[in-house]
Amino acid sequence: MPRPITRRLGIAIAVVACLAGAGCSASGGNDPSSSASDGAKKPLVISLDSAVDLLDPQAWRTPAAMAATTGLVDQLIEQEYQPSSNGLVLAGTEKFSPALAEKVEYSPDGKTATYTLRAGLKFADGTPLTAKDVAWSFQRSLLGPGYVKAFLPFVGVTKADQITAKDDRTFVVSNASVKSPLFEKFVGMQVLGVMSQTAAEAHKTDADPWAASWLRENANSSGAYVVEKYDRNSVLQLKPNPNYYDPAKVRNSGVTMQFITDPSQRALLLRSGQLDLAQGLPPDQLKQLESDANLQVVHDQSNRLAYLGINTKVAPFDNPKVRQAIAAAVPYQALVDQVMKGYARPASGIVPSNMDTYVKAADYTENLDKAKQLLAEAGVTTPITSTIYVRQSNATDQQSAVFIQANLKKIGVEVEVKPLPDAEFTQRSNARQLPMYVLQYLGWGADPFYQMFYLAGTGSGTNFASYGNPALDKLIQDGLAATDAGRAAVSKQAQELLAADMPIVPLYNPDWTFAVRKGVTGLAKDNTEQLRLQYLAKK
Repeated sequence: MPRPITRRLGIAIAVVACLAGAGCSASGGNDPSSSASDGAKKPLVISLDSAVDLLDPQAWRTPAAMAATTGLVDQLIEQEYQPSSNGLVLAGTEKFSPALAEKVEYSPDGKTATYTLRAGLKFADGTPLTAKDVAWSFQRSLLGPGYVKAFLPFVGVTKADQITAKDDRTFVVSNASVKSPLFEKFVGMQVLGVMSQTAAEAHKTDADPWAASWLRENANSSGAYVVEKYDRNSVLQLKPNPNYYDPAKVRNSGVTMQFITDPSQRALLLRSGQLDLAQGLPPDQLKQLESDANLQVVHDQSNRLAYLGINTKVAPFDNPKVRQAIAAAVPYQALVDQVMKGYARPASGIVPSNMDTYVKAADYTENLDKAKQLLAEAGVTTPITSTIYVRQSNATDQQSAVFIQANLKKIGVEVEVKPLPDAEFTQRSNARQLPMYVLQYLGWGADPFYQMFYLAGTGSGTNFASYGNPALDKLIQDGLAATDAGRAAVSKQAQELLAADMPIVPLYNPDWTFAVRKGVTGLAKDNTEQLRLQYLAKK
């Protein structure tokens, strides 16, 4: 759905109005806490799809660690949520409301954002949380050792002196593209959550000036929780932060994350009542759990994309018609029905159908006759032989590759499906050595230009297809800089270009899926599609 032209002013108007009204909800009337059960708060025990490998919100880490750190840092602003059709998922909206900042003002020229912090904010250890901590956290994201260096440059923040603390309660970002729809999305993400400068600098060294080593296993929380126990091999226990600015927003009395590698064991513990929530269960196992009267399988649409990558530098895949032929041969509906058991949406494009500015730029339906015709037009000799590589750890990617393999054989493309250990897959994909591969991608921020840049922009770190097109690069840059009024038209051109060149073939969009005990509520999904632990509750 196209973004309203007035959306950019929404947060400034809403926040000022909220302050004038004194006492409105921090989520602008869509408070996720309304989903919680009546009565005393209760603890939850959960197991996600991975272990919590570290606690630094700006470091590359496992998906479970990303969920954990949503509760250990808070942001200046917070995404608002609304219940989805199933009533259990609280889906993030396009709107943002006050969090650590009580007010934000944008300059008339759209280049400066000024945030006023709430009075009396504290970190978990009782020390004051000030604008200097905010500035240090933003500067660390730009200059520090984490993978998030690219975030702020997307919105025009490339130098540390654009990030300043005017006084203890006033934080300023200047000479930036604050009108970009990505700007407030990034400010509302945990990677720009506030960390304690004092605590970090007490543990820095000459070799580690940003205290990355200490922050891997320690957190002086600005968020909803503090760490009660952490063993990287088994468990993370979180309890409510006594100095959190809004304790009523925390809908449970703590969350224990157990690290269970075997999905079958995860499902068994869920059935027995030892777990309240489990993630990362295979689709066939989820189908079995649906028949358990004590459980519910909760799933909602996602921007995650499963795709077939095709190395555009390897003959004959350097011919767009060959890539289009492969796309026409994919058994899309079978992947959704037989591999994903219905826990996915059919492919719609590199930009998913529920993402802003989406257009239907290609018809992703199985058509073997069309595929054969495109190969004939390409002038290539069949059979074409190649290999589809997949990660050893991902059963659904492997099954998808086998289905694709069978259909490609029908059009004269004979491929071997070869699982690789995850580390080797990563190494070889980073080196652009894989001719074909099945992989999944989730772009934080739910932004079409961010999505297209990382999957197909020239030189992008996750453009494993080695695709490069100056025309697309220009459209992406134009789209990132465009206001609401111009983004849709630019996005349409970019999507149509990608559909014609087909450097990757969208397969399906896997659902955001969890299995929970009956009575568990408040599964809040933000723009990064991480589970917001503070809104979980149970009867």
